[in-house]
Amino acid sequence: MKRFLLLLTAVFLSLQLYAQQGSPVERFFQKYENDRSFTVISITPKMFSMFGKFDSGDPDAKTFMKVVQKLKGLRILSKETTKDGVRLFREAAAFLGSDYEELMTIRDKSNDLKFMVKENAKGNINELVMLVGGPDQFLAMSLVGDIDLNEISQIAANVDIQGMDKLKNVRKK
Repeated sequence: MKRFLLLLTAVFLSLQLYAQQGSPVERFFQKYENDRSFTVISITPKMFSMFGKFDSGDPDAKTFMKVVQKLKGLRILSKETTKDGVRLFREAAAFLGSDYEELMTIRDKSNDLKFMVKENAKGNINELVMLVGGPDQFLAMSLVGDIDLNEISQIAANVDIQGMDKLKNVRKK
């Protein structure tokens, strides 16, 4: 009986420790979010739910609201005019590891762009991560919710976030 209680306690404590660590993306953001040399943007689930309360006769706005209501959070971590962009890109990609599936990579002379997803048990996209790194810039974006790439790419066409325009070329495998 003592062994069972000890084992149960150990399992419970390990689950608590795991829950506190959060997702790999969350841990990467936490590492740098208090560094004032980074720009941090965080849109909470509450903000996304407030979008659903707006009423517009514009069909494009209605499409936007339909998509936004499915989202639970958006986080962006950016550093411009940095000499660490490539190192930060590699570090962020290493944080993601095998938990995320790669959708697309674009590499040119000096910049890398990578889209990765994490699916839920139903096979739907639960999180979309975009990483951009180059010799003088870095950007990490995490979009969480019930994500349909076609809907997100329609919205991305109207949003001025570097790399989001590439979503129109992404198709879920």
